[in-house]
Amino acid sequence: MKKTKTVLSIILISVVLLACLGFLGYFGVKTLRRSHLRVSAREAFAAGDWKKAEKLLTEYVGKDPDSEEDFVRLAQVYRHFGNTEEEMHCWYKASTLNPLKPEYWDNYTGCAMNARDFTHLYTTLNRKTFLSAELAPKDKMLYLVSAVMTGRLKEAEKYYEEMHEADPEAFQQDDLGRYAEFLVKRGKSNGTERSAFIEQGTCSDDPFVRLESILFYLGALQSSGRDADFVDEQMETMLKEAAHLNRFAGTPYLANYYFSRARFSSVIETAEPYLADIASIPLSVTFADSCVYEAQPEKLKQLADRYHTLGSRHRILASYFDALYLFSQNPEKKEELAGAMQKVGGVVHTDLANLINLQIALNNDILEKICTTFETIMKNALFPSVQERARVAVHQYLWNTVNENPALTDDPRVAKLVQLLASSGDKDPFLMRITVSDLYRRNLLTRQIIQENLDAFPDDPYLLQTAAEFELFNDDPEKCLEYVERFYALENEERSVTFDLLHMLALELSGQIDEAAQEYAALVDKAQTNQGFLYRYFDFCSRYERRAELSKMADRLDASTVPELKALAPFFRAEELFLQDKTEEALSLLETAKTEQADFALYAADKFSSCGRVDQALSRFLALVGRHPEQRLILANIAELQMVAGKKAEALSYAKQAWETDQDDGIGQFIYAQMLAANGRYQDAERVLRIPNRAVELPEAVKVLWTDIMLHCVREDLANGQFRRALDLANHYLILFPEDSAFLELKAEAEQKLKKGSES
Repeated sequence: MKKTKTVLSIILISVVLLACLGFLGYFGVKTLRRSHLRVSAREAFAAGDWKKAEKLLTEYVGKDPDSEEDFVRLAQVYRHFGNTEEEMHCWYKASTLNPLKPEYWDNYTGCAMNARDFTHLYTTLNRKTFLSAELAPKDKMLYLVSAVMTGRLKEAEKYYEEMHEADPEAFQQDDLGRYAEFLVKRGKSNGTERSAFIEQGTCSDDPFVRLESILFYLGALQSSGRDADFVDEQMETMLKEAAHLNRFAGTPYLANYYFSRARFSSVIETAEPYLADIASIPLSVTFADSCVYEAQPEKLKQLADRYHTLGSRHRILASYFDALYLFSQNPEKKEELAGAMQKVGGVVHTDLANLINLQIALNNDILEKICTTFETIMKNALFPSVQERARVAVHQYLWNTVNENPALTDDPRVAKLVQLLASSGDKDPFLMRITVSDLYRRNLLTRQIIQENLDAFPDDPYLLQTAAEFELFNDDPEKCLEYVERFYALENEERSVTFDLLHMLALELSGQIDEAAQEYAALVDKAQTNQGFLYRYFDFCSRYERRAELSKMADRLDASTVPELKALAPFFRAEELFLQDKTEEALSLLETAKTEQADFALYAADKFSSCGRVDQALSRFLALVGRHPEQRLILANIAELQMVAGKKAEALSYAKQAWETDQDDGIGQFIYAQMLAANGRYQDAERVLRIPNRAVELPEAVKVLWTDIMLHCVREDLANGQFRRALDLANHYLILFPEDSAFLELKAEAEQKLKKGSES
């Protein structure tokens, strides 16, 4: 037993020793690697191999964040590149590691100034003052500057007054002090004083003051209203000086100036060497867009490859650059383009980003997205070339889509796209037709709009047809005839049934009945197999009592070998008999007449109904449920016939169905209210009838029904103690019929009972 314990102890000790050796080996190798990295980084720095030194030092301080010396080295590397922002962060880190070296702090504040990072500078200095630390004279000036530049003017004014009271001469010792005082007092100085100081500042020996003065000068220059060529020349000269004076802050201003002037080659020339040393996100986007505009995709590809190796924010941009590259090479690569922009995630909002998103929406037929993106481009794009490319793409999309699906001309989103195209000067018959169709559909078409389009497209058949229809339905048949005649005069256009029908209707409405009858007969000859058109002709002959035409058509239909047409002959003969007052003979013909054509079937049902043949009428109306387009009319007739037959419940059911097809329709309201009243439901009937609470003209039938309903409602309310409601209903009725004695008495009764109720 003792021997066993000894063996186990030896094994346990061996395991522990091996584990310790493993840990020591791991940490030894890790320490050795870090030591080798530090040596390599410092060697690269000493040799002036700045790119290598940047890479190795960045990696090393990531592993050893307490290495003060290496943060200083890395700061000097960034200074060599002119990457002021990264240099500033390195000096800040070094100053926290060793606060006893004031040069670290001085370098930090100098970088914050040159980087124009006033927010960071203000936050740091404000924290110092909060901790009751006494700021150095220069830091006090920087505190004032950063407070003003971050919008804290009142705070700056207070601090300035305290400083000025303690030492009035403090602001006259150097250019930075004078500039700080200028910023604080700028709002209270006049234009001449401001201009004089800024002009003096552009010649300052202090690089910070000089750069800020240049930027002030350029801002004033843009709003000066001076000659555009002079402004451009001055801006370029001063921005070049700013870029030379401060590479980090000045170069992006110069590149953006070139970009705003569409000088894309100058953007590339300015930004490319800068981006080789400094990974600026805003400038890289400007550079990438310029590469597309300037057709230099190879530079774009290089930038994308580089940014894929950097941090997460840069990798998002790399996806945008990939999308730009794909777009410039082959925008029809749907999946790749959409995939790249999906990774961007809406972070970039440039004109080209909008153009790419438009292309993706077009590729995938996303109409809503096409509308919103195209509108954004047409309203906000900086360069006409972007709008032109978008316009061409959307125009082609509409052409293809609408030709494949003509019903889309009624889609308001399509109409919106057309409006945007038209506002950009894109006008052609195709777009005009969509616009006119949309306005016509929304009842917004006017004679002025028609005339304006006819001036541009005088021979367009669609426009002439629309103009003819518009005038016909707006009671100007003579004008309608004029437009139809203009169509007939067109070369290479065949006469169509649509125009012939418009011409015939215009003749009829202008009182030229014989001429209209001749044209109708000719139209029937062209389309006699069309039962709907035959009914139009039948209705025309009936309205104008043209018995000869009815008889002639009946003979033709009787001789037809098409059963559906032959079945229509009895309707023509019956109407001829009705016009001769031979009602019984006509009804006898209609009793055996059968057709699937809904209009002729409705005619027969109406005839039986008007002649008091309730059963025959009801059976025919019931057969039309679900078949005739005017379902509300069919259901309303059934309700009335059921009531005549003494079937109140059935009448109410059909009346409700008629009302539910369109609750705002007056006929449906009247029929349903009538049936509710017949079933004793007066309160419901009053709510359904919806008589306005103002003076209006009511048809006699509606007035009679409403009077009956209101009398019952008011009396019911009085009997049930609903005096306020009874008074309201009586007052409502009296608005329309103020002299009605019955309702005046009911009103007085309601008022008296309300008064008694309040007294008790």
